[in-house]
Amino acid sequence: MTKPDEFDRELLQMFTEEVRERASDMEQALLAIEDTGEAVEKLRLQEQLLRTAHSLKGAAGLLQVRGVEAICHWMEEILSLTVNERLALEKPQLDLLLSAADAIQDAARLLEIGEMPSPAHGESVVDALKAAVAGGADHGSGKPNLRPPQTRQVPVRTSDTDGSMRVSADRLDTLLYRSGELLSFNAIMRRHAEEASLLREQARKLRRVSPEFAAHAAGIESGLRQLATSLRGDMRLMHSAATALDHEVRHARTQPFAQACKGLDRVVRDMAAGSGKLAELEIKGGEIEIDRSILSSLQDSLRHLVRNAVAHGIQSPEERRKAGKPERGRVLIAAVISGDRMQVRVEDDGRGLDVARLSKAGPDLKEVKDEAELLRRVFEPGVSTSAKVTSLSGRGIGLDIVKRNIETLRGTAEVSQVSTGGAAFTLTVPLTLATVRALEVIAGEHVFTIDTASIQRVIRIDAPDFAISEDRGIVTTPTGPIPFLDLANWLGLRSGRGDTGQAVPAVVVDAPGGPVAVLVDAVAGEQELLARPLGPRLAKVRRYSAGMVLANGRIALLLNVAALAEAAAEARPPDGTAVPEPVPAARRKVLVVDDSKYVRTLVRLILEGAGYDVAIASNGKEAFEQLLEDGADMVVADVDMPSMNGFELTEAIRQSERFTDTPVVLVTGRETLEDKVRGLRAGANAYLRKDQFDAQHFLETMRRVV
Repeated sequence: MTKPDEFDRELLQMFTEEVRERASDMEQALLAIEDTGEAVEKLRLQEQLLRTAHSLKGAAGLLQVRGVEAICHWMEEILSLTVNERLALEKPQLDLLLSAADAIQDAARLLEIGEMPSPAHGESVVDALKAAVAGGADHGSGKPNLRPPQTRQVPVRTSDTDGSMRVSADRLDTLLYRSGELLSFNAIMRRHAEEASLLREQARKLRRVSPEFAAHAAGIESGLRQLATSLRGDMRLMHSAATALDHEVRHARTQPFAQACKGLDRVVRDMAAGSGKLAELEIKGGEIEIDRSILSSLQDSLRHLVRNAVAHGIQSPEERRKAGKPERGRVLIAAVISGDRMQVRVEDDGRGLDVARLSKAGPDLKEVKDEAELLRRVFEPGVSTSAKVTSLSGRGIGLDIVKRNIETLRGTAEVSQVSTGGAAFTLTVPLTLATVRALEVIAGEHVFTIDTASIQRVIRIDAPDFAISEDRGIVTTPTGPIPFLDLANWLGLRSGRGDTGQAVPAVVVDAPGGPVAVLVDAVAGEQELLARPLGPRLAKVRRYSAGMVLANGRIALLLNVAALAEAAAEARPPDGTAVPEPVPAARRKVLVVDDSKYVRTLVRLILEGAGYDVAIASNGKEAFEQLLEDGADMVVADVDMPSMNGFELTEAIRQSERFTDTPVVLVTGRETLEDKVRGLRAGANAYLRKDQFDAQHFLETMRRVV
């Protein structure tokens, strides 16, 4: 055992906390895998465990704690075998991995008492893990049956760990929440003062209207005036004290951004040396003060991106000479403040992302033609920018971790090519997680919030502004067509919009792929709100980023803008049926049938805006059953659907004695004349193509055929 150098003590202390936390996470995940009987849940936990081992391996390599690095590497090998083959870990493997987690925990105990684990730490565990990997590879099963080795337990004395006293981040969090509550309560006091002033005006009017109560009303008016004045004075004092407290607590929680970059220069140097490259790290904006909770969460993402830049971006000295570049590559980390957010750009001057290789990285990517969309997909699990798997890269895990980490911080991650060569990743995160300037919106009679830092503008959309493009719903705005998402529909709620003939309110949000219009029932207002973590039950629900405490004490969920944008951008979302609106008897009812959820939503919005009532079905068979049970005045159907296509549905309607005269309009992506003739022969009253879809023409067709 050796004592750590003084230079590394601060970095080592941060690493010690990470080792302890991640070893505990590993143990909990392994026990959860053992307890659950659901295969899907087992695989999800194994993927989570793989990410944890991958992240800790990178941190251990940074500090050159080789024993922990080796354990994590071979844990990662075993987990990769089972995850790639979609195999659940069995008891011998679980016992082996638990022993590995114990060895990592032992290393954390040694670090806590000031001793650096030797490179041979956990050697017996590493040997067993290697044998397990060899057994899985030889037999193609990934199911070695090995007994876990015995690991040495390091006794820890209380006197070894409590020699110093620190204020925990949790206590600072609590203080910040309390100061935020004071600021929130100040808004409540302001409302009470306004109510007192309003009551005073009412008392004044009462005195004028009812002379018999004049004296009594004058007394009430005087008392309310004094109360309002007193409340305003108290409010000013409380606001001043609460603001000062909030400022001091926030300042106590901040650290310079350079803290998040500590040790990354060593990552660049060691990785470059290990791969025969030359590279250096440059940091800009290191003096920017940022909330330490965000800072600590950024460290893991920055480590992944820097490793990614050296492993995939920076070329060898010979390649760089041929390309006319300096032999030594450069990785730049630059932080800037933009409003109430910070942008961190990690850029290299290497070869850039290989778009051709990316398009072959997965079956879903082969159909992606847009380069910007293809680049955004590098954040998906299993998509790697590396041609081969090494101990440093190639598994398609790192960028997925980055995206998840940044979204947890209520931020976004974007990627782009640098015009002069190289790739750039831009991380946008808030300066604090405690309070958010938020817009309150209503969907399905529930209040939700959207961070105003992500909002471009609020607009209203008329029915003719909806259209279809490549089987996706879009809306026409003054700045051009953009995809949209009906918030109530997406959340599975019944829309609370009243008069469907009126324009639909929408919030246009910024997203990595471009702006998106989020349709809502109403916009309630904007204010500074407290943000609370969702807790373990909702921690994995990507739709929400936090819980917001409203002025009336109710909780509103903060929506994840990245998840909203992804849902709007999906060309073919998962099957699902939208909740139908209540149907007044006096209005014409249209049954809309399409296996694309977005097309169903689009057509529903257009028809409701024109005064129709709408029912929904996702295929022909479901539609015909609905028609027999509930009836309809007309049917709008797609042609290509499962169970029963549009042609077959039309023929079934025409052969039905009850609905033989019901108008049918086919809206389809089929372009040939033969298909149109077949549709009309089946009995359709009109045949419209999606690639030429126009809302006004569609409504005119509906009025004509009815």
